[in-house]
This record gives sequence, C-alpha cells and structure tokens, in this order.
Amino acid sequence: MMRRYLLKLAAFLLGIAVLAGLGGAAGAGETVVDAAGRDVAVPGKVDRLAITCYGGTTHEVAVLGCAEKIVAQPGMTRFPQLLRMFPRFAEVVDPGSFDKVNVEELMKAAPDLVLVGVSSKKGNRLIEEAGMPTYTMLIGWAAVDKLKQEFLNLGTILGREAEARRLVDYWNEKLGWVETLVGRVPEEERKVVYYTGKTITKASASDWGWHWIRGSGGICALEETPKGEIGVEQVMRIDPDIIVTQQGNGTADILEDPRIQDLKAVKNKAVHECPIGAFWWDRPSPESPLGFMWLAKLLYPDYTREIDLEKETREFFREFYRYELTDEEYRSFFGREPAL
Repeated sequence: MMRRYLLKLAAFLLGIAVLAGLGGAAGAGETVVDAAGRDVAVPGKVDRLAITCYGGTTHEVAVLGCAEKIVAQPGMTRFPQLLRMFPRFAEVVDPGSFDKVNVEELMKAAPDLVLVGVSSKKGNRLIEEAGMPTYTMLIGWAAVDKLKQEFLNLGTILGREAEARRLVDYWNEKLGWVETLVGRVPEEERKVVYYTGKTITKASASDWGWHWIRGSGGICALEETPKGEIGVEQVMRIDPDIIVTQQGNGTADILEDPRIQDLKAVKNKAVHECPIGAFWWDRPSPESPLGFMWLAKLLYPDYTREIDLEKETREFFREFYRYELTDEEYRSFFGREPAL
C-alpha cells in the first residue's frame, strides 16, 4: 500500500513539474500522431528525455542533435559505434525496456517525455499510469513513408524541425537515386534474395526486410512475411541467388550446412552478412539509406558503380551524427565481409 501511495505521489509531483515546464517553444499547442495512432500533444519544452525501447529510437534522437537530452534508456552495448560517438550513453540510467521497464527507476530520472515502443503495451501503460507522458515509436514496425513521418514528428516534439526535414530530404534524395540506378536492371537479371538469421530456416519476420530488398532492386525470396521457421525443402525450392544474414550471425552456419550444399547461393559463396554502423543497416533507422545502397551494390555492381559507399557513409556520419569516421571504424561496419 505504501509503495503504491508513494508512486502516485511521485506521479502527481512529476505532473506538476512537467506542467510547470510548458512554455512557448516551437510546436507547443500542436498534436502529432504516434505509432499507436494517438494524438499526442507537443510539449512546450523537452529537456529530459527517457527511452524504453530499441529499434533505432536513440539514433533518431541523436541525429536530431538531442543526444544530451537523454537521461534514461536501455543499454547500448550492442552498438559500439554509437557509444564511441556518444560516450555519455554508457552512463545514463538503464530503466529496462519494453514490458520489462522499471517504472520507479524511470521516475527517478524525472523525464519530460518517454519514448516507448509500439510493441510493449503493458509497459507503456505502467509508465502512463505513473503520470509520465509518452510518445509511441515505430521501432521495427515501419515502412519508409511512416518512418519519415516519425522523423518529422520527433523533430516537432524536440524543436528540431529543420534537422528532421533535412533528414527526410536526405532519404528522398538517396532512395530516389538507388531506385533510378536499379531501375536500369533488366528483369531477366533481377536477383532473388533470401533474408535470414543465423541458420537457413530463420527467415526474417520483419516487413521492413521486404521494403529493403525491393527498394534495392531485389526480388524477395518469400512472397509474404514468414510466421516462424520455414522448412529446408521450401528454401531448396526457392533456390535464391543471394542469401543475406542479419549482422552478428555470420555466414558460416549457412555455408557449412550439409543440407543445402546444392543451393545456388551456397555453391557460389553468395552468402553475405549485413553491415552495422551505429545501427543495423537492414533495419529501420536514420542510417537505412546506407543499407539500401549496400544491398543495391551487392546485387548489381555493374549498375551501381556511381555509388561510392565509403564516401556516402562518411558524409552521412559527418552531417547527421556530426562525427568523422576513421578508416578502422568504417571497415568495422562490415564484420567479416570486405567493405564495398
């Protein structure tokens, strides 16, 4: 009983503090629609920001120039490049993530706003019941247009409209460029791409993967998002031209699998691990256009010679992360793969 009372009292005091901080900042009085379909009032000021999800949310905040506003978020050890660029992220409070969030720890950080994931309804509800305002992020459940709108919404919330518009303009320019280049590829030269995890039956269950493959000029090996594992026999029937694994999974388990040695991609050693920069390039984040460029070059090198991936990567990090990559850092993005 006492613990519940203290939580309610803290929520009441936090609500007063948030209201007291409302002012005449840009965007105040507006509403934006979040990933849960809610109309969310734009705060007058957000100086203290908490995050309870992964899925590129921290990266969105960082490229908008608001990394210093983050006072709580899940650990970022899986993103070493991000920590090199923003070492303070190693020190901020870790309140847990998604439905395993520690509300009491979150309240101690006294955030003006909490960015939550669309998949964690239980955890999000606990945060809201504690009196902390939330905005729901798409995380991995994004299409290109929806993600661009999320950038704009977050820019409005954080008072970084110009930075958000610049990011969206970058997306439009680079994805349009890739579309033009791969549009030259004749239909008979289009390659079938199978996108998977560590083993051949762990087909990706993310709709984003379908956007990524098609946007890079590939043909999706599966016509729809798989539910759970698929059978080896189905993969053998598809016989993809190229297999791409999610970063961190490597390629050895697939190349050495005795069941699939007759696959075209395995015989041709056309099994590749997707890069990771500050975030995975095969998933939705501000860096995603680099992933489209990488895959387009991998699939159609003769048609994408104009893409200098190293130059494009360095320019993105310079402009949006405000960071100069070293040669070693760039090469590290490709794991065991040669840098394109």
